[in-house]
Amino acid sequence: MAGSAPSGSEEPAHAPVPGAYGLFPARSDEDAFIGGTWQELAPRAHAVALWGAVIFGAGTLADYLLADATASWIPLLLVRALVLGIGLRLAWVTRPGSPVAPGLLRNWMALFQLALLLGQRAVVQFHGSASSYQAIAAVMACLIIYTYAPMVRPLQLWMMPAWVLLAIVQMLTLVPTPPRTVLLFVMILGFVNIVGWRLATHANRSQRTAWLDRRRLQWEVAERMSAEQNLRNLFEASPVPLVLAGQRRGQLLHLNRAALDLLDPRRLLPDPSQVSARDFYADTQTGHMLTQALAHHEAFGPVDMRVRDSSRRVLDVMVSARKLRYDGRRAVLASLVEITHRKRQEHELQRLAHTDPLTALHNRRGFFVRADHARRQCAPAPLALLALDVDLFKAINDNHGHAVGDIVLQQIAGRMAAVLREQDLLARIGGEEFAALLPGLSGAEALETAERVRRAVCDHAVRCQGLRLQTSVSVGVALLEAGDDDVDGALARADEAMYRAKQAGRNCVELQGRSARPGLEGELDTGAGPASRIRRASALAG
Repeated sequence: MAGSAPSGSEEPAHAPVPGAYGLFPARSDEDAFIGGTWQELAPRAHAVALWGAVIFGAGTLADYLLADATASWIPLLLVRALVLGIGLRLAWVTRPGSPVAPGLLRNWMALFQLALLLGQRAVVQFHGSASSYQAIAAVMACLIIYTYAPMVRPLQLWMMPAWVLLAIVQMLTLVPTPPRTVLLFVMILGFVNIVGWRLATHANRSQRTAWLDRRRLQWEVAERMSAEQNLRNLFEASPVPLVLAGQRRGQLLHLNRAALDLLDPRRLLPDPSQVSARDFYADTQTGHMLTQALAHHEAFGPVDMRVRDSSRRVLDVMVSARKLRYDGRRAVLASLVEITHRKRQEHELQRLAHTDPLTALHNRRGFFVRADHARRQCAPAPLALLALDVDLFKAINDNHGHAVGDIVLQQIAGRMAAVLREQDLLARIGGEEFAALLPGLSGAEALETAERVRRAVCDHAVRCQGLRLQTSVSVGVALLEAGDDDVDGALARADEAMYRAKQAGRNCVELQGRSARPGLEGELDTGAGPASRIRRASALAG
């Protein structure tokens, strides 16, 4: 359609510049201009052709009323009929709804203009004299052609001066005309031509410059629309979930298919745009973090966070977001990469790294990580540590094999864990060595707990592969002191106490040898005989 946005994907390599007549030098550029402004040029050419031809043809009535007996009627009628026919043909070419035809407009417009001007001179010649109404018609024709008729060929401009010269020659030689009339005619038509030429060239240049501006704007709009459409296609086709949300209230503006599959896999939301991004946060801390990040930064991420889908299932995602403007509003574009599986793997790897595979207790690394955390959480409440070692375990391995030894360790670990509280931490930190962290227990309470653990092991024999094995543990007890920055020192003191328990005959409990607190002096009578006594530390022996 004429006047529509240019087709194609690239802007023309050059922008033509109007020449001396206000027209484009290249015919292709002129054709493009005519095609692009057909909806403006065609109605003007149609009006000039239709009304000019009709008025010129209607001049036959003036001929009949004003011409004298010497007038040549047959030539007059033929001239007027010819101009009328050419005008009607141009009117048909430029009729409303007509196809764009730059070549036809250019040829028929010039031909009609030439026919009109020469026809006017022929009428004067066939009348045998120049009348006032003919002079007025000539001036009006010049004005209309210069200012209203589409100028699409340089020849159209030169027709007007040539026509004036022809009229002067005609009046001086063929048609008797008073000198005063000739002078007046020359002055009026000369002024009309000078002014009309400048107006026509200025109008041509303005029209073509405006068309170039419109075409450039059309290209910019088309390219922007194409870019936006490409972005929309990329947005929709992206395998990465993308969410566009308003910055102020967090209302969802758009989600691509991947985001819908992530956040609304069962399509439970009738219209996701009616909900807020905050509805998907797993906790208020997540929303606060995002709000603070967007308040101070144009972009943030990637960060790990937790969200809920429409069925309230918790997901781990990695989020990257950037502020932008969308449809005149401040918005946030966020990409979500689900990392639930990765997080589970990380947690599993962390658990395996901190877990003893044989007993399912914490290993040495896991014990120290958890113990340091418990120390910070427990302060300033008391905290006790137990160092436990299975007595004569090497003999079990040597006599019955490592498979039996593994079963013995598993059963002993289970019995010790059953005695301890839920908040206590039990770990296997060596081959047959265990450690326990007892938060919130005083020295006396820790000794009582250690004795219960010792009894739980020695009072029940281990049965496996048809064997009944009597086992026991030696236990050392230590308290976390004010100067301890970690649990290493307290565990070392518990180890020392445990070795003293070994030296004292095994299957007993010993308290740390230094910095014992008041109330720990003396022995706790367990009523179980010498092998089950709880010995007090060497520091308290005196």
